[in-house]
Amino acid sequence: MIEGLGRVAAMCRETLGDGRGIRRPLAEDSSLDIVEITCCDDRRSFRPPVLVSGPEARVTRMLLVRSGGFLARVNGREEFTDPVTGFVLRQGDEVAFAHPAHTRDISTMLDLGQDVYGDLLPSAQNPVVPVTAALDLAHRRLVSACRAGIDRFEVAERVHHLLTTVPAPHTPARTGRRAATVQAHRRLVDHARAVLIDGPLTVSLEELGRQVGCSPFHLSRVFHQVTGQTLNHYRNQLRVRAVAEDLADGHSSLRTLATTYGFADQAHLTRVFRQHTGQVPSAIRVMLRPASPGEWI
Repeated sequence: MIEGLGRVAAMCRETLGDGRGIRRPLAEDSSLDIVEITCCDDRRSFRPPVLVSGPEARVTRMLLVRSGGFLARVNGREEFTDPVTGFVLRQGDEVAFAHPAHTRDISTMLDLGQDVYGDLLPSAQNPVVPVTAALDLAHRRLVSACRAGIDRFEVAERVHHLLTTVPAPHTPARTGRRAATVQAHRRLVDHARAVLIDGPLTVSLEELGRQVGCSPFHLSRVFHQVTGQTLNHYRNQLRVRAVAEDLADGHSSLRTLATTYGFADQAHLTRVFRQHTGQVPSAIRVMLRPASPGEWI
């Protein structure tokens, strides 16, 4: 593992002593290391940055979030990271973390050997990884399988499959606005995302605007401009992935989940779930349960 990346992991390990974090290894071999991190660190300010250093270009780290969210500052660029957005760290990157949301976050860190996985890794130009429904499902199925116990061959094949689902990063349209305005808009969007992660996801657009200090119209317009998607679409992605996380944890009552996440009823949940994943919730529940080797494709 790269020295700097090991120190990043240690930032979470430091919390083990006071109960604010848990680090759980899922899989490991010479070119791959997968770790589940649960952080309960309510810390709005950034921790001191860590420089990613070590053997030349040997490892790239991808971080994907299953629930919760936090701010990552990579090479001076801040990005709110949640189940809809992941990021990649490489040799020479400087990274720091903050946790403006009050909820715990559960993430998966994949250390990937450049010699084995280099051709499948995202471009080095942008650390942000948009997490599509396909990538999210591949991620959750990988975690479920590792927890159940699979051999190195299957782990490697699942990771290859996951990397083939990584899309190109979103590039915001040029607006001609001043840099200070662009940064202010990004901060507003990150604030809104943190509020939604804190929940409940039943919050109204008017209440969301009130909590971030602007009109609902302004928030909706800026959010779409910065992220390339509407607030409603983003919120539905969070709701669908929260349902998927609960299904993976064994929750079975779709009626209860519909109420918890603010859907009109079970039929509404199922309709939105299908729109975002191409599957009904019951099918996802089957996909996320432990499977016998070779049954996952």
